[in-house]
Amino acid sequence: MRSTCILLFVKVPQPGRVKTRLAATIGSEHAVALYQCFVQDILTTLHLEPTWDLLIFYAPAEAEPVRWLGDQYHYVAQQGQDLGERMAHGFRYTFGLGYRNALILGSDSPDLPWTHLQQAKQALTAEQIVIGPSQDGGYYTLGFTHRNFTPAVFANIPWSTAAVFAETWDRLAAQSCPVLVLPPWFDIDTLADLRQFYHRVQRAPNLTHSQTCRYLDQCPHVLTGA
Repeated sequence: MRSTCILLFVKVPQPGRVKTRLAATIGSEHAVALYQCFVQDILTTLHLEPTWDLLIFYAPAEAEPVRWLGDQYHYVAQQGQDLGERMAHGFRYTFGLGYRNALILGSDSPDLPWTHLQQAKQALTAEQIVIGPSQDGGYYTLGFTHRNFTPAVFANIPWSTAAVFAETWDRLAAQSCPVLVLPPWFDIDTLADLRQFYHRVQRAPNLTHSQTCRYLDQCPHVLTGA
């Protein structure tokens, strides 16, 4: 049986489909470009760990992600009517390939610390469920083993609200399997989030080389909302 697989959930970068709240203040062109930077920075972080595999689950299903990220990755179209159905499908697909552990990762946290992912992998190896809360009430990652996969955590969740993590946690807590809650981290959905990110990376010299940070350095007016 294969060991651990990362399921990176992305949207093909098209105006009106990605970072719509951010686009409302900085414009669609910058929002799309920044989203591409987010994903590239996340991929750079994931490449630090050569022992796990990566599947990129993309939406919309009719899009062609290879043109954007290249043909070196394994792409799978997201399937389902809402985010919960799409994530449940992602886990089922991955476990169907024979993986022992699977970890879903969103594409809104370009500076997610590598240590958080290391903790997640260790938890999965120890047969734990793992979840990482985001500051907006959602979560940036969720992982199961093939034995403790719990599809019920995806049904009837009020997606895109501040109640997502709390409701998911209630369902996870009802299971007999131990759950590791990772340290919280930050999504970038609004201009305020983007400014906080930029201030954060200024205090982390190892992150100032990121594509997201370089883009903001090249287009400083974006941070003003102009």
